[in-house]
Amino acid sequence: MVRSRCRGKDNGLVVNDISGEGQALLPLVPPRVAVIAVTFRGDDVILVRRKNEPQRDTWGFPGGSVEADESLHDATLRELREETGVRAEVVGWVDVVEVREVDHTGRHYHFVLIAMLCRYLHGDLTPGDDAAECRWLRIPEGLLEFQGRLAEHVARVARLSHRRLRHGFPEDAS
Repeated sequence: MVRSRCRGKDNGLVVNDISGEGQALLPLVPPRVAVIAVTFRGDDVILVRRKNEPQRDTWGFPGGSVEADESLHDATLRELREETGVRAEVVGWVDVVEVREVDHTGRHYHFVLIAMLCRYLHGDLTPGDDAAECRWLRIPEGLLEFQGRLAEHVARVARLSHRRLRHGFPEDAS
């Protein structure tokens, strides 16, 4: 279990073990660009429970890495379809989220997530790819009653996206 971390002199991550058995130098990975599809049907947003690291077993938005020569728009729709079976239209970007963490095996992750606001078009929720489960959650009420473990950024991004969907985007956000 990790107690503290700091950047090592060899561009790695120095990890102190709680057991007191010493330190390990973990290789750092460069940040990867990824998208998250914040997809609304009325006041309901899609959440998926991740089955892989990083953030395994937490609930968040469908999403994943942008592939070579793929637009953010296309990556958003592809990831949404792969993880939920749902089709949507992209409204615009709504936020940028950074995920930097070390999983239980010591693997380092660094993602820059572009949160893309989407409107549901059609399809039944069916978990696939990296999603163990998927469901609709009413915003904002459902955030207070949610029984699962939400990823760190989910509540803030869901509320912001809900407001943007209801009240529109500033001129420079779309």
